[in-house]
Amino acid sequence: MSNARTFIWVFIYVQAAFITVDLYEHWRLGRRNDANKVIRRNAAVILAVVIACAGYSVIQLALASALPDIGKVSDWAQRVTSTPRPAAPPGPALAIPVFVFAFVIGTFFDYMVHRFLLHGPLWRLHENHHLPSVVSNVMPGIAARPFVIVPNFLINAGSCAAIFLTVRLIGNSRLITAFIYVVPALLLTFTFVACASHSIFLRRFHWVETLFRALLLIGPREHLVHHSADIQGNYGNFTSLWDHALGTYVSPSEINDHRFGLAYDQDFLGAITAGRFKLPHPIRSRFQVGLVCRIDEPPSGME
Repeated sequence: MSNARTFIWVFIYVQAAFITVDLYEHWRLGRRNDANKVIRRNAAVILAVVIACAGYSVIQLALASALPDIGKVSDWAQRVTSTPRPAAPPGPALAIPVFVFAFVIGTFFDYMVHRFLLHGPLWRLHENHHLPSVVSNVMPGIAARPFVIVPNFLINAGSCAAIFLTVRLIGNSRLITAFIYVVPALLLTFTFVACASHSIFLRRFHWVETLFRALLLIGPREHLVHHSADIQGNYGNFTSLWDHALGTYVSPSEINDHRFGLAYDQDFLGAITAGRFKLPHPIRSRFQVGLVCRIDEPPSGME
């Protein structure tokens, strides 16, 4: 299955549900102040968010179609590591340990790419994800991540190579079939946790955080810390295991007051053009972009 089709299917099966419950949560919060009035008052920024999400989605799907999918990456890793193809399918008893092992390896490479590349030399590819000052599955950069296929490719390539090399050292090629068998479950699990960790709906339930921590998954409140404009930490997108192991974990209880999004002026257009082009100040004002992004006030006389 191509990367573009994979994005579409995970959207249908996972993302759409989280977008729905997060929209409900936004409506529930707005209802306190008369939801209809809130919607009318913020109609312009709602339209801007919808347009930005649509544009980001087009870029995401276009780039996804251009880069190799996980099947091709697996074939490449198999050739590089000279791992033989299995002669027979594995028994079901292999599925769970292979799933856990692949999850650990995948989350390690995710942590390394996220911390040292996306928050380093590849920041411009990741900037759009940190753009919204409102962390929710309905926001552009979260609902749709235009350049996410690039780090995904790096993570998949590293993870597959490490898994295939391990299998070669063990000498049991039947593990490869087990790995290929659990890949769809891994993709759904990663997508579910990624959406849940950004969910404004789940964030208000303490039991959700407790359950996620018990399963060694990153909780919605834990990951919210990562979206603070002033804090560096909690780089694990799926588990806090590597943050604890490598000293970058920050507990939500340690944070009393912090702002979200970027610490500098940026908008929907600037976040996908490396800051070369930004929305004109009249458009920013007309569409109330400052409600969901950090933007500086225009110089006097520009509006």
